[in-house]
Amino acid sequence: MFDSDRPRVLIAGGGVAALEGLLALRELVGDRASVEVIAPEDEFVYRQLAVAEPFSAGEATRLPLGELVEDAGGVHRQAAVAEVRAAERVVVTDAGDELRYDALLIAIGARPVEALPGAITYRGFDSNAEIRRAVLDLDRGEIDSLGFAVPTSVRWALPIYELALLSAWHLGEMGDRDVELHLITHELEPLGLFGEQGSGFLRELLAEAGIHLHTQAAPARVEPGLVRLVGGGAIRSDRVIALPRLEVPPLAGVPQGPHGFIGTDREMRVEGTERIFAAGDVAWFPINQGGIAAQQADAAARAIAACFEPEIETRPFAPVLRAALLTGEGPVYLRRGAGDGNGTSAAARSPLWWPPGKVAGRYLAPFLAAHANRTNQLPPPLEDLENPVGEIGERAGEEHDEAVRMCFVAADGDARWGDYAGALRWLATAEQLAITLPADYALKRDQWQRSAKETRVP
Repeated sequence: MFDSDRPRVLIAGGGVAALEGLLALRELVGDRASVEVIAPEDEFVYRQLAVAEPFSAGEATRLPLGELVEDAGGVHRQAAVAEVRAAERVVVTDAGDELRYDALLIAIGARPVEALPGAITYRGFDSNAEIRRAVLDLDRGEIDSLGFAVPTSVRWALPIYELALLSAWHLGEMGDRDVELHLITHELEPLGLFGEQGSGFLRELLAEAGIHLHTQAAPARVEPGLVRLVGGGAIRSDRVIALPRLEVPPLAGVPQGPHGFIGTDREMRVEGTERIFAAGDVAWFPINQGGIAAQQADAAARAIAACFEPEIETRPFAPVLRAALLTGEGPVYLRRGAGDGNGTSAAARSPLWWPPGKVAGRYLAPFLAAHANRTNQLPPPLEDLENPVGEIGERAGEEHDEAVRMCFVAADGDARWGDYAGALRWLATAEQLAITLPADYALKRDQWQRSAKETRVP
């Protein structure tokens, strides 16, 4: 039994899994439990959008973490977890504070580590300056080829496909040049995790963009002008960008496996412990992706809530992959239920879930959408939509593009009339539909936000 009438839940981490877990707990138990989020960061960074920044195709959203946690019904403690004393149900922070818990969710994420020697390791924001330089070198003719590599230790490869497609889009915007783009991957099919329809759709995208696809080609190392492959052979490339492998730093008092990952059961309960759960990149699951992290957090939140309200039904983690692939010409939506053959494989240019955020979190997606629209009224939880196919799919994609265009037209119209609040609402809707804003509208948003403040009546 818990030792108080109001159980205390601690969440270690400030990313997708942490916020989704907080929101799920609030939905399940309301204020019948206190929830404290322990994270050293003061911002929540939508890092899944980092790939767009080097190409001016969008920008990552940064929001005050404390404000988000408070709005979600929790308390933010700006600190890091240094130790877990499981027998005492106590967490020790890096400041030396000892915090009692009745349940603990570990969602501290993982850190990227070089996986392909000689390549530019893409670590997100920290690597964007190097990505810009590589693309500029292509623009200036200083290099004639650029490779994008998926090392054998990487299972979630979507960011490298985004980098390749955004590079091709950028070169097209700059004018045609005789350059070569290569995507080199150990996968049997491009993003084969999404089944036949997803892989087939992606093959077409890559071919249309002029990107040379090399599947079943495991990169071993990079030498000047070459990518050497496992088992022999090489592909010419003047510069190479590769995805990292992930590892989790040691966390005292918590059992960890190879590379620091934490083993759990399907309710995300940490193996060999009581009332300790893990979700997100820190957990054992081989696919490290925001939507998967959110689903793990949902399963953990239900198991935590059931500890002190047994009538709450637990729901084991059963992954469904959802991804919005950034291409420079609007997102492509991909979806597949794990372990379900190709029955749930879907790919479309119109949304396959709503709200259509980059991270498809059941509670986090509508929560962030409400923040983008500056409203306190949350939309319903995330919901899958039917997969439009054939002519219906083409028409749905055209209608989606037209809806985005009309949002921009309406925003410009409101701004001309001096209604900057209205213009910003239209931009928030366009961003929700298109995932990212074009660079010119990102600049307009900044200008309109300043103008809205200047014209606001005290």
